[in-house]
Amino acid sequence: MQTGQELAITANIAAIIVSALVAVYLLWLWYRQENRIYTDLPLMFGITFASMAMNALIQTLTLTEIVPATMDVFRIRALVISGSAFPLLGALLNIWLPRFQKYHVHIMVSLIAYWVFISIIGPSESFVMTLLIPLMMITFAITWRTGRLKEVRSDLMILTLLIGFVSQIIRVPMTTIGLDFIPISITAMSAVIGGLALANPWYHQQQAQTTPELVEVGVYE
Repeated sequence: MQTGQELAITANIAAIIVSALVAVYLLWLWYRQENRIYTDLPLMFGITFASMAMNALIQTLTLTEIVPATMDVFRIRALVISGSAFPLLGALLNIWLPRFQKYHVHIMVSLIAYWVFISIIGPSESFVMTLLIPLMMITFAITWRTGRLKEVRSDLMILTLLIGFVSQIIRVPMTTIGLDFIPISITAMSAVIGGLALANPWYHQQQAQTTPELVEVGVYE
């Protein structure tokens, strides 16, 4: 039992370190740009990874019993998780609905208000996650199907959210029987997959493979 808990703590610490480093790197890239705007992807993803690091930190504190695993702490986590969803959602709105840019702020404010309301009044963890996770899943499902924002692996993000959803659903019964390290480990695993989805190392490989082909076609034409 102790070994499983230690593994969960180790996984969360690794998630904190990786997410924090990626966040700092992306925010540094954005800061170094000559023309910085608030919809730049480095800024959006930097905030997303910073939120992931904070979420993993809170989980680690509750797992080590430094902070009690109460519903109030979970509400704070839910608000922190919003930092993983809304920055990217703002970037996606600019891609999906550029002609309706004047409505973007209204859409974002409405969704944020919904998220905060559910996080505050939700009676249980499963209730809150049931109403919030589908919003994130719909966002990435649409992105995946439309083939937009190829810099992000939307299919992996959907898998990340599904795994995260399962971990939250089983967390209460697992905690009751003393196996709370299982859902926590699953959540840490989803964070790793989410990091791969956002970093998307395959994107640059595809770009590198596509460029020579385009050059070759141009030469023979």
